[in-house]
Amino acid sequence: METVDKIILQQTNHNSKGAASRTTQQTEHDEGILKDYLRNSSFPIVRYVLGSDLRVTLKVFWLVVVVCLTGLFGFAVVVNYERLQDPSNVYLAEAEKALPMWSVPFPAVTLCPRKGRCVSEPLQLEQFCGMVCWQDVCTNECDRLLDAVRTERGVCYTFNAVAGEQIFKTNNLVNVKELSNASKPTENWDFLRGLQIITSVLVKQYPRAAQDMSGRYRLKITISNEQNETLSDCTNPSLEAFVHSPIDFPYKPIYPTAIPLSAVVQLRVSPKLVRSQRYLRYFTSPTTGCISQVQNPLKLFSIYTQSNCEMECHTEYFLTKRGCVLDHMPRSHAMNLCNSTTNYRPYDVLDKIVSGQLREENIPRSQFFRRLCNCLPACVDFRYRAEPSSYTVAVEPWSMELNSTESLNSQLVVEFAEDHFYPLVRSVRYSVLDFVGDFGGLIALFLGISIVSLVEVFFFCFLKPAVVR
Repeated sequence: METVDKIILQQTNHNSKGAASRTTQQTEHDEGILKDYLRNSSFPIVRYVLGSDLRVTLKVFWLVVVVCLTGLFGFAVVVNYERLQDPSNVYLAEAEKALPMWSVPFPAVTLCPRKGRCVSEPLQLEQFCGMVCWQDVCTNECDRLLDAVRTERGVCYTFNAVAGEQIFKTNNLVNVKELSNASKPTENWDFLRGLQIITSVLVKQYPRAAQDMSGRYRLKITISNEQNETLSDCTNPSLEAFVHSPIDFPYKPIYPTAIPLSAVVQLRVSPKLVRSQRYLRYFTSPTTGCISQVQNPLKLFSIYTQSNCEMECHTEYFLTKRGCVLDHMPRSHAMNLCNSTTNYRPYDVLDKIVSGQLREENIPRSQFFRRLCNCLPACVDFRYRAEPSSYTVAVEPWSMELNSTESLNSQLVVEFAEDHFYPLVRSVRYSVLDFVGDFGGLIALFLGISIVSLVEVFFFCFLKPAVVR
């Protein structure tokens, strides 16, 4: 029995020693993780602060160095972040290569009644349009080329306008036909990328384009100013014309040109196609300063433009303030039409509080809805600038006595100023990639940290202990 007890006692002692040995090895292994990391880490300041090789006074010195460098690093990051948020970060630069004028559509031309004109009835096409000429084809049937649209000036007439069913979201609106009689959709144009799908001049396309500088591609509208009873007391021109993009709904005249009696008014148009660099599609609209058609945030328009965005913002604001919308505004099923007998001015919905804020912030009234709804430009935008010129046709007295009606006729001529133009390219001076690159450079400069340093922390704290155990 004594021999058996000795064997059992020896086995027990051996097991106890083995367990104690394993515990000691595990403790040494756990204590070695920090030492192993500090010995192999590429982050030198951590070794100086947490390592056991230096005295406490030297560790305090390196700790102060870490705090100072971290402060400088944070200051530099804040400065770069402000550069990223700077509104002037996005800019437009003129491209070096010129494009032919047929690379953009001919502008839409809208004729509207003059503001405060002496005739209160809606403007009728047959009252003023005598003849329209385009591509060597002249016709006195003006409704073939001019489409009625409803604007804040009342009924206007537009040439080269895109169909309302394509501009508006017809499923959400009930008055598309009342807003626009234009029925031709786009054909062989890609407004998303800002170019023609085809390059052959023999293929039909809409909106119409000018292929050369000949008189064939000039829009000529003869305006008859008849001396009838309704116009007998008018001494000022009753019509105004302005140009705009065919995909913009002309809800209000922008830089209109008055058409005097017995005069020839010429609008020389210079197109400005605005494109964005391709890499900007990977960034958000606050960074790029523009909104693409893919990001279209509008509820009432299927085609995004800055003008369409402002019109939708104006409509929703008017609905919030008045509980109804005017007849020239897009109207959904949930919107009520205001009483037609009430004469609302376009901006009378802006109360005194808003007017005071505009004055304090030095914002023009015309920019209110653009600021309110953050209506950024489209990433691919079609702009047109017209330089007006006019001269009066001399009329002999005997001619006025023979035919006073013809002597008062006016003519509007719209044409491109040159056969080429330079597109504008939207670029970003300081992008998110630049910020990330500068962030990495600064953190490496001041703290000596890189992506490898962060991977080392993960490796020594999580991956290596899990594999070893």
